[in-house]
Amino acid sequence: MIFYNLFLYFLFPFAILRLFSKKEFNAAQISRIKERLGPKEYTNCKEPIWIHAVSVGEVKVAALLVKELKKKYPNSNFLITTSTVTGSNEVNKNFSTEIAHQYLPYDLNSFIKKFLSSLNPKCLILVETEIWPNLINNCNRANIPVILLNGRMSEKSLSKYLKFPKFFNKIFSKLDLVVAQSKSDLENFKKLGVDSKSITEDYSLKFSKSSSEESFETIKKNPRESSKKIIVCASTHPNEEVFLIDSFLKLDNTKFHLVLIPRHTHRASEITEIFDEKKLSYGIFSDFLDLNSEITLVDKMGYVESFFKIADIAFIGGTIVPHGGQNFLEAVKYGLPIFSGPHTYNFKDISEDLQRLQILNIIDSIEDLALEWREFPHDSQIKELSQNYLSSRQGAVQRSVEKLVVLVKD
Repeated sequence: MIFYNLFLYFLFPFAILRLFSKKEFNAAQISRIKERLGPKEYTNCKEPIWIHAVSVGEVKVAALLVKELKKKYPNSNFLITTSTVTGSNEVNKNFSTEIAHQYLPYDLNSFIKKFLSSLNPKCLILVETEIWPNLINNCNRANIPVILLNGRMSEKSLSKYLKFPKFFNKIFSKLDLVVAQSKSDLENFKKLGVDSKSITEDYSLKFSKSSSEESFETIKKNPRESSKKIIVCASTHPNEEVFLIDSFLKLDNTKFHLVLIPRHTHRASEITEIFDEKKLSYGIFSDFLDLNSEITLVDKMGYVESFFKIADIAFIGGTIVPHGGQNFLEAVKYGLPIFSGPHTYNFKDISEDLQRLQILNIIDSIEDLALEWREFPHDSQIKELSQNYLSSRQGAVQRSVEKLVVLVKD
């Protein structure tokens, strides 16, 4: 731990500087920097049930957990920490002021100790795999149960942790409960030192995730007035947009409309440069939604499901480049035929399920993707298969809460 802590102290000033470099960092965020150094001053947040959710997707899962946990712990306080500005905005959108919220302090011993001693949480629930060694060590010393729900551990992530096996085995062995998303995730957690008595498997909590009504209202104000087939490419990463645009350009643009939703919306200006180079007609979503143009670029967070609702075809990003993919389930929810590149290892079991059901099609060339988009028939069976797949995997939130009750005192 000595080298880890020295490394963190070295990085700390750069982490602060990095905050100022982010596009979404404004005057309001400057006033919140001290949250990353310890606890806020709360009027009523003693001994909370503490949930850490990194960003938007995890916060949506946290909303489902809080709803279920309140049934078991009606008199408890709740605290949600996030790491990103977009995650914080999602908390404000999903929760009332009764739920305390702040950024997670940096993983320095002094900050974490101050945070824990001030709030004395009943437990720490980590949504997905967010591993901070000092955080877990200090919770362990303070007898605060650490619970990892919706845990993912891809082969790529496993190989990174195994570069320092002794260090991370000590950290993972201190997790009191892990609920993994799949059998392969479960086995990988065991390889990292999680006690077999402390780990179990269940479906992804995101199978239960609900949509944002606020987002849908914005789309309804711009009714679908186009007969074109709408292709929605969600959570795209650098170098993927050119691949997708080149595939689209092989189609008849009087019959298809392309919607690009980058994973990081601050890249919008970078993507419009590609449009200009290729002399494409396009619209920016924050200005106006024009489905009669060739392409729409979505430059605001939180609208993926909104566009899936009006889509004919979905493409999931992070799969052409070796990122490992993003969440497929939002597209499945709307019964869409789904396409992706070959790199789906972050969602290995789900992608294999969807391929077996012929809901997901893996593509690795521009020509093949264009051909599939052009000739893929509208299959009403896909919607039925999708609904059956989702309905057979409900209840993971309730089961996860039942498992943690034995660790968390009321």
